[in-house]
Amino acid sequence: MYQFNRIFKMDLINLATNPMWIFYSTGFPLLLILIIGFLTSGSYGKEVTSYDYYGITMMIFTVLYSATISANSFMEERIKSGNMRIIHSPVPPFFIYFSKILASFVFTTICYTFAGIVLMLTVHVNFGGSNGVFVWGLLVLLNFFSCTLGVLMCCALKSESTTNQLLSMLITLLAVLGGLFFPLDGLGKAIEMISYLSPVKWISTAIFQLIYDQKDVLLAPTAFIITGLSVLMILLSTRLFKREDYL
Repeated sequence: MYQFNRIFKMDLINLATNPMWIFYSTGFPLLLILIIGFLTSGSYGKEVTSYDYYGITMMIFTVLYSATISANSFMEERIKSGNMRIIHSPVPPFFIYFSKILASFVFTTICYTFAGIVLMLTVHVNFGGSNGVFVWGLLVLLNFFSCTLGVLMCCALKSESTTNQLLSMLITLLAVLGGLFFPLDGLGKAIEMISYLSPVKWISTAIFQLIYDQKDVLLAPTAFIITGLSVLMILLSTRLFKREDYL
């Protein structure tokens, strides 16, 4: 584990010392939620404000984009050139890609938690009160899923730029279908049924039910599915990762 800890520490430092990644993981969700919440404030009531709605949905959206951060930390040119000695060193291949997943997960979780605290203190976003730990726990699981997805796609596509392009399209499509930018429930039954094709819809529904209805019926199944998919993607990464693709 000493070797893994050294690789993990280096990956975490690489993320924490990059100003763009710090802004992308902290400033971007804050600005996105504050701006959209302000612009749509007249369309929501007092019980559920625009900041409450978009505080949850845009946090889900930005957590999904953790996939691009893990992809960048895995195959970004500046990082790759500094990791050549790791590729040639006698360490298990698992250490190389899993450290990227874990470092990206820890880094983004800290950033998103800070952003969430700022939103609660400034615009009083409702993250569930006493149920907030479960809401945040589900977002943390989603964050881990996103980090594994980014690394898996890098292992499969062998290209950071191609991975980021496909991830951006996929995440945006899932977000639109999942009703993150605007609710789809009022657009008819057909559109509402289509929205349930997006797993993002299941996650947002589970969170909103937990916050406003105190119902946790979707919490355990959603957490189990996200965890299972994360484990599956790690196993697929194990099969697809080749040291020579990283050179």
